[in-house]
Order: sequence, then structure tokens, then C-alpha cells
Amino acid sequence: MEILGSIIVSVIQSILFYNKEIGISMLLFLLIANGIIYYILYKKNKVQNKRAILLIIPIMLLGSTYFIFANKTFNIINIFVIITLNIIMYVMLTHKKDSFKNYLNVLIELLLDDDNETEFTKEKLGIHFTDKIKKMTMSVFIVLIVVGIIIILLSSADSIFANLFSGIGNLFEKINLEVIFNLILRLMIIIITYLLFLKLVLKLQKDYSTDEEESSKINKQHEFTIKLLLIALNIVYIVFCFIQIKALFAKNVVYNYAGYARTGFFQLMFVSLINCIIILISNKYNEKGVKILNLLLVIYTIMIAISSIYRMHMYEMEYGLTYLRIFVYIILVTEIICFVPITVYIFNKNFDFVKWCFVIIISSYCLSNYINLENIIIDKNINRQITTIPVDYSYISKIITEDGYSTVQEKLEDENITAKEKEKYSQILLKVLNNSKEMSWQEFNISKYMFQLENNDEKKIKLQINELEGMLEYNNKNDTIEEKKPENYIYSKFISKDEEYFIEEIDKAMGDALWRIGKLTDNGEIYTVINTIEVTTPSKIEFFENGLGFLERPTNIYCEKSELLITHDSGKTFEAIKFPERKFYGI
Repeated sequence: MEILGSIIVSVIQSILFYNKEIGISMLLFLLIANGIIYYILYKKNKVQNKRAILLIIPIMLLGSTYFIFANKTFNIINIFVIITLNIIMYVMLTHKKDSFKNYLNVLIELLLDDDNETEFTKEKLGIHFTDKIKKMTMSVFIVLIVVGIIIILLSSADSIFANLFSGIGNLFEKINLEVIFNLILRLMIIIITYLLFLKLVLKLQKDYSTDEEESSKINKQHEFTIKLLLIALNIVYIVFCFIQIKALFAKNVVYNYAGYARTGFFQLMFVSLINCIIILISNKYNEKGVKILNLLLVIYTIMIAISSIYRMHMYEMEYGLTYLRIFVYIILVTEIICFVPITVYIFNKNFDFVKWCFVIIISSYCLSNYINLENIIIDKNINRQITTIPVDYSYISKIITEDGYSTVQEKLEDENITAKEKEKYSQILLKVLNNSKEMSWQEFNISKYMFQLENNDEKKIKLQINELEGMLEYNNKNDTIEEKKPENYIYSKFISKDEEYFIEEIDKAMGDALWRIGKLTDNGEIYTVINTIEVTTPSKIEFFENGLGFLERPTNIYCEKSELLITHDSGKTFEAIKFPERKFYGI
């Protein structure tokens, strides 16, 4: 039964996935593979906890994303999450109801099992060779070698005899090596899938103990240390949270968004991890005072999380939304929710908080897959109130798929945007059209299918871009007037009435800075933003006539090494100057 099921799964896997993009094939494979495993375990009377089958819900939800959404952000990580959830589901299914922590112990034991007790004999693996088959195989191999040598010798001795085998060489020339390689690779994948699936099914039928070893009694001499640590940490958090609130809401506080947001997030992750470990260890002391101190730790951690969310919000308003920034929001909110079961565990040691944290994390992850993050990111970027940082069109072009096409298309139809913006959005839409292709039935995807039905006129977009480029030549001067000369700058250089340069430092964090190069022309009436570049903070720049300029950019803040860059177009592009290597010898 196990062998037959493994053969079916390995062949189905090859049909659905080999040399194909993942689409509806993922959902079909999960239905078939899980159906086979459950049937085998049920027939072997190994199903002991039917409630575990509820985990099939997030598994199928994640599998469905491959044919619902076109965006591939979660595609790779979803494969590992689906595999992990499947293994956890079958560990829970084959063991009686227990705490989730004990199920994880069984999972670790299953993965680390070296198969010493579960003997994978040749019969179990379906590779049973009798002595007769072995002898026959060896005989055929020897005959082929000997006959081949004889034919080669006779062919060299008699030309007429050699002509009988002259067509063999032509036969090899017609063989497509690429087809043969793909066939061998496909067979290897089928065999590997067969062995892994069979091994998993056999391991799931093995009994693993869920009895948690009795932990040693808590040494009372550490009780004072734990209490002292909790008191000290709570004092530190009181001061820290006070500073956070003051910094966030006080007036006239000077800081840069990038440094403030980034340090806040990573700081929270580290602090939260420490707090969780301390709570788990200290909660073994069943005392009211320890529980109160642990509760205060939870409250302060939540306050830090809220502070980090606010920081990231300020950073997003200034620089726009990206996948990394939206993941920060999701992780922080998920972490705040996870502290609810942890709080219950503080006052009830028997509460299975690990299970509920697992449920919260999986629910949050599935929700992240279904809220179309791409559409949210694009919408927040193109419709946000522009501050000093313009819309990052290159980033939108990099992440956009059929999922976000309609959002950009609606923006393109807005009558209030400039001709230059229309050109940018049209080019983004054209990229999506160019990347769209026909799908096989294994690759079927709802988002791509609906897109192909609604947008199949690529020539229309190309014509629109050509018209916009003509408009840009006419309106280019007006568009540049919209920019204003900066009030605060770190460098300025007057060359002539038609050439004056300004460098603004629009962001700075951890030794790096973001510079914006601007140029004032037409007797000081038109200010144009030339470029935005990232440099180290000790960098220096100098401009000369006719757009000539030099940038000295150290590799780090200690200025141990630097590179010299040159520009001939007023800072629009830079090219590193390569000096010949010289060796100097002392006398």
C-alpha cells in the first residue's frame, strides 16, 4: 500500500510540476498526496486524533494562493510552510491529544530519527532483487562489453563488415542530448520523490513517545536571582518607555526617520525574545510577585511594539511602503496578539500557550497571503502625499504583477497627474503586458487569466507612450519649474547664472547618507532635481563647469579606503575612476 501510494505521488508530482510554473497544480498535488497519506494511516489504524485534520485548512489556503494571485513573493517560503504544516498535522494525527509542546518534541524526534529501529529493508522500499535477476543483469552487462569489443576489432579488419555498422554513428548524431538529459533528470526527481514520500509514510507509522520528561525541581537558591532580574528589567523598561513616549510626542525633537525606525524594530525583536525566555523560566516559580513582574514585562513589551509601529508609520509616510516595511507591521501586530495567550499562561501554568501562539502565527501568515500586499504597497506609494521623497517608480516596476495592474491603470486615468507621471505609469503597465504569457493547465492562475481577458491590446499602451514622449518634450520645462530650491543643504557651488549646484542630505543612518543633487538654471529661476544617491557620511563632492564633477566616497566611516567617481552630466550618472596599481619601495 505504501509503495503503490508513493509511486502515484511521485508520478503525479512529475506531471504537475516538472518544467512548469506552479499554479493550480499545487492545490491538486496537496489534495492527492494528503488523501493518500490519510488513507494509508487510516487503514493501518494509526489515526488517533482526528481533530488534527483541521490543519488542512491553512494548508489548502496556502496552496490555493498559487492559482489565485500572480505575485510570487510568498511562493518559495510557502512551500516550506506547507511541508512543515503537513508534517505537524500527521504527527498530531498519529498521536493522542496532548500539549502542542509535546507534539513539537515528537516532530523533532521524527526528523532526527536515524532509522536504526525502523529498518528500511529492500522489500519495504520496493527494490527487491532476487539472486536470479542479479545474475541475469550481470550476464547481460558482460556480454554487451565482450561483443562490443569483438565488433570493433572485426570492423577494423574488414571494411565490408564495417559498413554494416556505419549507420550507428549517424544514429548517435541525431540524438538530442538535451532531451535525454531532461528525461534522466525527470526520472531522478521521480525516484527521489518516491523514496522521500515512502520514508515519510513509514516513519509516521512508527510510535514516538509524547511523555515529557519530568524536569528537575527548581532550585530555591535561584529564586532570589529571578526576582532581582525581573525587578531590574522592569525598572529599565519604565525608563525606556518614558523616553519613547517623550521622543515620539514631544515637540521640536530632531531625529532622522530611517535610523529611528530601523533601530526600533530590531531592538524590539531582541527585547521580545529575551522577555519571552525570562517569562517561561520565571513562571515556574508559582508566586504572586513573580507573576505580577512577568505581567509588567508583557505590558512594557507591548508598549515598545506600539512605539515601533508608530516609528515605522512615520518612516513609511516619508519614504513610501515596501514589502519589508509592511512585513514589519505584520510581525509587530502578530507579536502583540501572541502576548494574549502568554498572559493567560502567566496565571495558569497548565494553559497550552504554545498551541495558541502557533494558531495566531499561522492565521496571520495565511491572512498576509490573501490581503494582496502588492496592491496595498502600490496604492500607498502612488497615492501618498509626496513630501521630499518622490514616488519610487523603479520599485513599483520591479514588484508589479497582474495583481497590481488595475491600481496603476486607475492612477494613469487620473486627469490631475503630469505628462511625466503618465509616461512612468504607462511604462510600468507595458512591462506587465510584456511579461504576460500563455498558461498550460498545470499553471492556471485566476489573476493571470482575468488579466489576459481584460488587457490584450499591447499596441494601445505602446502608442500611448509614444504620444506621451512627444508631450514631454513640449512640457519638460514646465515640469522642472515645479521643483523648489532647497532651503537646507550641505553643499552649494555657483558656476554661472545657468549652473548652480546644491546637495541636500535627505536621510542619514548608521554611517550612510542619502544625498539629493539639484541644479539651478535660467538665471536662478528653474531648479531641477538631477539624482538621488547613497553615500557614506564622510563623502565629499565638487562641481565644475559644463556638468563636470567629482565625488570622493569612502568605503566606510573610518575612511580607510575611498573611491573617486566622475560625472559629466551634472551628477545624473557617476563612473568610478580606475587608477593603475603602483608599488613603492623604500630606499
